[in-house]
Amino acid sequence: MFRLILLLTKGIIRDPHARRKLMFWVMMAAMLMLFCGSAFISDRWGREHPWLFLIYWFVCAWLTLAGMLLALLDLLIIRATHRIARRKIEQEILKKGAGDDSHKG
Repeated sequence: MFRLILLLTKGIIRDPHARRKLMFWVMMAAMLMLFCGSAFISDRWGREHPWLFLIYWFVCAWLTLAGMLLALLDLLIIRATHRIARRKIEQEILKKGAGDDSHKG
């Protein structure tokens, strides 16, 4: 079971489409829980069932945090990819510039 979770996690982290789709659904679930919690859950329910009340809001907070961490991961991966591409282009320009200088001499 642990190995399956590990493989699924690696797949989600490595595939940008799957990561962004998961981010979308996690944030939608968190917003739905936030809306339902503020609209339908009363303070009386919180006093009658304090553990369920706390668990509900903990899950909502956990989903929000998970979505934010996925967004941060996506941002860092995009920045790293951009940095690598920029360095590659700079190297190509430097090689092309060095090749042009040698023919002029």
